[in-house]
Amino acid sequence: MCATMYRIVLLLVFTCAGLTEPASVGGKGEYDPMHPQLPIINDGIVNENGRVKRGALPLKFIAPEMETHVAITKNHLNKNMARNVILFIGDGMSIATVTASRVYNGGEEQQLSFDKFPYSGLSKTYCANTQVADSACSATAYLGGVKANYATLGVTASVALSDCGAENRTSNHVASIAEWAQRNQMSTGFVTTTEVTNASPAGLYSHSANRNWENDRQLIADGGNPDVCTDIARQLIHGKIGENLNVIMGGGRRHFLPEWETDVDGSPGTRGDGVNLIKQWKRHHRKHAARYTETREELQQVNGATVDYLFGLFSNEHMPFHLEDEAEKKPTLTEMVSKALDVLEKNDKGYLLFVEGGRIDHGHHKTQAARALDETIEFSKAIEHARLRTSEKDTLIIVSADHSHTMAMAGYSSRGNDILGINNAQIGLDHLPYATLSYANGPGYEMHEEQTGGRRNLLRLNMHRQTFEFPSTIPLAEETHGGDDVPVYASGPWAHIFTGTYEQHYIPHAIGYAACIGDGLHSRGNDILGINNAQIGLDHLPYATLSYANGPGYEMHEEQTGGRRNLLRLNMHRQTFEFPSTIPLAEETHGGDDVPVYASGPWAHIFTGTYEQHYIPHAIGYAACIGDGLHSCTDEQPH
Repeated sequence: MCATMYRIVLLLVFTCAGLTEPASVGGKGEYDPMHPQLPIINDGIVNENGRVKRGALPLKFIAPEMETHVAITKNHLNKNMARNVILFIGDGMSIATVTASRVYNGGEEQQLSFDKFPYSGLSKTYCANTQVADSACSATAYLGGVKANYATLGVTASVALSDCGAENRTSNHVASIAEWAQRNQMSTGFVTTTEVTNASPAGLYSHSANRNWENDRQLIADGGNPDVCTDIARQLIHGKIGENLNVIMGGGRRHFLPEWETDVDGSPGTRGDGVNLIKQWKRHHRKHAARYTETREELQQVNGATVDYLFGLFSNEHMPFHLEDEAEKKPTLTEMVSKALDVLEKNDKGYLLFVEGGRIDHGHHKTQAARALDETIEFSKAIEHARLRTSEKDTLIIVSADHSHTMAMAGYSSRGNDILGINNAQIGLDHLPYATLSYANGPGYEMHEEQTGGRRNLLRLNMHRQTFEFPSTIPLAEETHGGDDVPVYASGPWAHIFTGTYEQHYIPHAIGYAACIGDGLHSRGNDILGINNAQIGLDHLPYATLSYANGPGYEMHEEQTGGRRNLLRLNMHRQTFEFPSTIPLAEETHGGDDVPVYASGPWAHIFTGTYEQHYIPHAIGYAACIGDGLHSCTDEQPH
């Protein structure tokens, strides 16, 4: 058909009116008509019609980005199976955080490591019962593929906050991508700058009706019963997923020690049950190549090539902020990621690594923007290290956030203005300067309110102090999360399926598809050693794709109370796993159906069709001119 019959319409939508119609630009003292309180900063880039002058922005400023995007469009989609998966979560890393961090790191035109990833999307983060997510319900979404209630972990929305009884029902448990990976005999682990029992990493291994139940004392304080519900630290050490994690690194020693014991730093534990879970971890892994570390020096001495299980607790509580003096004594996020990869990459079946930059969130909660932005830069460095250590051919790397924050980057400051300083283009109606960064709510309200009313003058404050609390509109003891979508960046196999806007719980299913793990759709089709992913039985239980008419598998798959066992609770990839059988026998029998015959070479065509098995040697004799039958060389009965 004629090419002129097709039209391609490119629609560019600009939200700023100044981009859709020429602005009136004047000299000093004139004002932008769309922003009447803002003097125009005429730096010679625009002409008298308000348009960019030819040559004002040199081609070299635009060309590299254009070349990058053109190269991406030319790339063939990477549809390899993802042998390895690394999921990076910047806790509270909103889009505003990413933008401000770029400026903090060197300027508006700078890129963070994950800005260079070829594919990106947006994730919708709400909980099952709240508009704005916390780190627990969101972890259940991006790690387990199910939206949960606020502050609950690894359970479905059938479990209300602090409902101990509902937590214990296995039908309410959500399997995480760590469980999926372990079923496929992949190595698994996580690294965090928070406590290892904090909500985000706990989403990998725990099922808890309350994210605060990190130890037995906290469980009791919230009205829970430690004899009925298991605290999160204990689940990490003794749970079926936690005890099989190859790498655990972060802070939070207090949750693993009795309250009368102190750690290497002299800080006490918080457990009331008298249990030392660190010793129990060591005992459990005594026959494995396992190491427990507490200091940066000890971690540096670990040889990942000879260690299969690594447990590192480097602080009594959360790891210190990178800007704090104490941080020099602790491993950086990049160092922990590097050592984790040393341990995990030995497995021929691949690995799953979860990495959290958790203290971005803590900086925002205190409206300490300097700390939040600096933690984001450290997070970016760890991602850069991981990408350089791995291959895009077989390693899927996803970078996202669990939720947003209320920090805004506002005003019309000139390029290069200090992101942690005051806006240099406008003042408030009270004739006082305002900060480029501010929060919708939080503790910064009190700091910026004069006793006599009105705002304090920022020019009299040290805004570069790392603990400086930026202005907030509503006075709260802690700043809240935000409900806006968060970014997702992806690189490696099947990274292109992370584009667009989607529910947060889509992320683990997309990971499962790319890595061929889990119970959903796989990029390589259904797992032949797994369950059938298209149908369940009339008993509402899944069934295996492979099964036998008879054999020893009958006993294994029969519940004592009758009925079939749930295959989702079994490791079907264990080499000694006995697949289901209909008739119980000590040994499976042979079958009586026809068997295939495949042939290649001279006279291979005479092996087609259906025939008696004893025809085969006569056909061989005919082709090779041997034996007492017909021969192809004479086609006669020999004498």
